[in-house]
Amino acid sequence: MKVLGKTSSKLLLTLSTENKSIFTISDAQKILMTSLPATRNLLEDLVKKKWLIRIRPGKYLIVPLSAGEKAEFSESWYVIAKHLIEPSPYYISHYSALDIHEMTTHPVMTIYIKTSMRKRKKEIKVFGGSYRFIHTNPEKIWGIEEVWAKPTEKVKVSDLERTIVDCLSNPKFCGGISELTKGIWAKRGEIDFEKLFSYIERFNSKAVAKRLAFLLDLFNLGPKETRKKLKKMTTTSFVLLDPSLPDRGHYQSKWRLKINLEPEELKEIIKT
Repeated sequence: MKVLGKTSSKLLLTLSTENKSIFTISDAQKILMTSLPATRNLLEDLVKKKWLIRIRPGKYLIVPLSAGEKAEFSESWYVIAKHLIEPSPYYISHYSALDIHEMTTHPVMTIYIKTSMRKRKKEIKVFGGSYRFIHTNPEKIWGIEEVWAKPTEKVKVSDLERTIVDCLSNPKFCGGISELTKGIWAKRGEIDFEKLFSYIERFNSKAVAKRLAFLLDLFNLGPKETRKKLKKMTTTSFVLLDPSLPDRGHYQSKWRLKINLEPEELKEIIKT
């Protein structure tokens, strides 16, 4: 039964007044002035009674009264993602970034997190969400901004232009080129194309440059100068337009792409 004792009440009330829905054992110790074993036992008891959910060793999420007996409550998945990975460098990426930037209307059930932390599991499940960690080198964590995930907490996410670059690099993590196309079209008036090109140069991927050039050309987006610069970055080898789709289709010499997703289909997608 969800019954609170005096000590538990003090803990949860204090955390509530501090606007902390996620906290550590250390936070609890400071409030209660108790030993580590005693604090750990108290927290484990609160987990059993569904007052708390352990999101990782030593870190807990408070379940509010509004969640009911079954503890069916969802803290912002992006806030949980932040607490799963900090203090390691990270940012919310790919499909999750598309969601944060309002570039997709589809529900996001998997939260993608880019991080330089190598010991983290590839995917874990917490509170109804799946968290997938994409490992990268520390020097590749750039193009990031902070956004409010809830009124009291910010999370790090790839900015609009970095989101586009990441999705062009790994379309399988964003629902494919078709989903990214809808997002680019929706935000076409907000994209900083000069910044986007500088990101393409810094990312240093010919495949990404070719895919972007193709989409800008197809929808006549951005300055012509941007496409001219991208043209200089193309090589003679061919790459798939969408590597998340089967390797088939025709070759396009202009951007050195194997078109495995028909342009007319992409044009129809942005109308929906």
